Amino acid sequence: MNLKPNQFPKLLYLFLLFWALSFYGQNGANDTEQFAESLQKLPKNNIADLVYLQTSKGIYETEEDVWFKAYVLDAQYFYPSGRSKTLFVQLIEDQTDQVVWEKKYEIESGFVNGHLFLKNALAEGIYTLVAYTSHSFEGTAKEFYAAKKLEVQKTIRTKPTVVSIEKDSMVHFTTFPEGGKLVSGIESTLAFKAVNSKGLPVNVSGTLFENDFPVLSLNSAHAGMGGFDFIPDSTKKYHIQLLGSDKKYDISAIETSGKVLHYIGSNNELAYFKVTQTDDLKEEKVYLRLQIRGVVYSIAKGILKKELVFKLPLKDLPQGIAEVTLFNQNLEPVAERLVYVNQEQKLFIKTELNQTGYTLRDKASLKIKVTDSNGQPIVAHLGLSVFDGIYQNKLDAKTIESHYLLSTQLKGAIYNPAYYFNEQNKDRKQALNLLMLTQGWRNYVWNETNLKEQSSIQPLVFEDWKAKVRFEKMKKNITESVGRKTMFVATSNEKTGKYFIVTDSIGVFTIGAKEFKKGEGSYTYLQLNTAENSKYRIDFSGNFFEKINANRKSKNLIYSIEKIPEKKPEVVSPFADRETITKLKEVAIISKKKGFRDKYIGKLDSLYRLDHVVDYRCINGILNCKNHPEPRFNYRDLTEEELLDMFNVVMVEGYYGKKVFYEAIYDEVTITDSSPDYRNTLFWKSDIITDINGEATVDFFCSDINSLFIGNIEGVDSDGLLGANTFEFKVKKRGN
Repeated sequence: MNLKPNQFPKLLYLFLLFWALSFYGQNGANDTEQFAESLQKLPKNNIADLVYLQTSKGIYETEEDVWFKAYVLDAQYFYPSGRSKTLFVQLIEDQTDQVVWEKKYEIESGFVNGHLFLKNALAEGIYTLVAYTSHSFEGTAKEFYAAKKLEVQKTIRTKPTVVSIEKDSMVHFTTFPEGGKLVSGIESTLAFKAVNSKGLPVNVSGTLFENDFPVLSLNSAHAGMGGFDFIPDSTKKYHIQLLGSDKKYDISAIETSGKVLHYIGSNNELAYFKVTQTDDLKEEKVYLRLQIRGVVYSIAKGILKKELVFKLPLKDLPQGIAEVTLFNQNLEPVAERLVYVNQEQKLFIKTELNQTGYTLRDKASLKIKVTDSNGQPIVAHLGLSVFDGIYQNKLDAKTIESHYLLSTQLKGAIYNPAYYFNEQNKDRKQALNLLMLTQGWRNYVWNETNLKEQSSIQPLVFEDWKAKVRFEKMKKNITESVGRKTMFVATSNEKTGKYFIVTDSIGVFTIGAKEFKKGEGSYTYLQLNTAENSKYRIDFSGNFFEKINANRKSKNLIYSIEKIPEKKPEVVSPFADRETITKLKEVAIISKKKGFRDKYIGKLDSLYRLDHVVDYRCINGILNCKNHPEPRFNYRDLTEEELLDMFNVVMVEGYYGKKVFYEAIYDEVTITDSSPDYRNTLFWKSDIITDINGEATVDFFCSDINSLFIGNIEGVDSDGLLGANTFEFKVKKRGN
């Protein structure tokens, strides 16, 4: 049976709920249903989208196009969302925090294929490409995620930029007890994390002291994180001292009585948890709930005397962070633990090139195969870029997997999140477990407390803007109603057609996606259908980015902290003999007339001029005599704003126009063309859709650049499975 994404969690929850209850042999499900409903109703009031930006490369030169694909996915299930129709995009210079580009793009079935042009006047440096929708940028959220860092250079440097790292000996060392607390007499896991003042991890070694006597040694296992097991005693004092430092770090407080939740481990089918309580506590019924992104997938209950082991089913759960919460008999949470589950629930994207290497202008053919964890073919929506390797930003390894599955799920920046999704890292699961321990369940975005704080979305971006027809001159204590008014809607592109908009009884109407679509690549014009010298005017500001700019600085942009590469001896690349491209200086075309002129504005200008033609009679009494011409015109050149005001017209900028990525094609004739081909991005396609066999094939031609090229492919399917892959190949000159 094939389930729709919105059916899957509900049916699975019912199945797992039945499984858990029957496993423990308890009668009645009212209390467990209460758990599920109390949590799952919270996200219903907070329906949101998450946006991810995939770009054609990471480093750009000025006077290049930035090609990008936006994934607008449902925040809970990660399937393509249809909530939003308009994507608002800005490019911001990091050093000055100035917006250098802002446009609107059409969202089509949850995806955007967009581009923007980098002017030569842009300064070199780091820029942030950010995207907003009405369901992803809202008032109550303090964090914002939809961003992509880009490096802009005037001319690409074949030698890597040297990153200067100031020595920072300051260490912030913090301990994190599993489940939230240490309890005296119960073996517990104490995780720790060490970072410097810039938030970068510091690997440390040290010793745990009990009453000033060393009891065990500790070492970081990954990115400054580590952990150890011990039995704390509330009657004794503990501290940690790091190697090379005299500073003493106190550990978390130890409670004399309580319960401890411990994650034992998991296999493909089950996750095992042990709950232990101190001897002074009475036997009671306890519950263990597992939820992922606000959806409850299983609830188990049992009688806790001294120790109890729970088994929670994992099969068919989606990949991601699971929040496991222990409740007492009064349904009060007493311990929580984050675990990462089902990394194999993803898109497996395989790529196969028809050759291992190519020569200049060779044709390359790439076969793509997408399957699930069981090897079954998947119909997926993919984005693919093939580019010169020196344009790869090695300081930014953000992927669609790390973005949706980690960065947007935990509050605070994560160091090198791509590490946890690279199968070549054999310790990635252990490292991921440490991240779950140290990042803390309180920082889980879908934590019940966090969901209650954000009870409903308060949009800061509006796709549909309210406009109003008003009196030109408002009189005091006026009682006359504007009434229903009609507007004629047109664009400078005659092929888009014309239609009318009718206001409500007080003159209010809406401008939105329909008008943006009509004016794609240009403008839409709304003209009030009233008599000449009308006493009515259209009141509409048209600044859709005003609210974004007023609120974006108050948001905390969460962006992963990427690994800083170690300084290594410079190696001369065998592919460094690329040609130097001489750029022409930017040409500015200056018009003597002020304002923008498209076909529609041109028509208004013509009408204005026609209205100001003056008839005359020559000395012989002949009307408009050709033999005795005299000045017939009585007008001045009007600006665009003056023309719009004169004809009672409002201009609305449409979606930014679409552009087709240029693909060179070489055959027996063009292969010898002497014109140089310096394309560093060989291929970009944002809408590759695999067939029912999970397959797709694309062809592209190499350029005249002798280099190592990188292919980056990412995507999603209709059920929210995510995947990414990269491949490499070399392009050499013939004879090399």
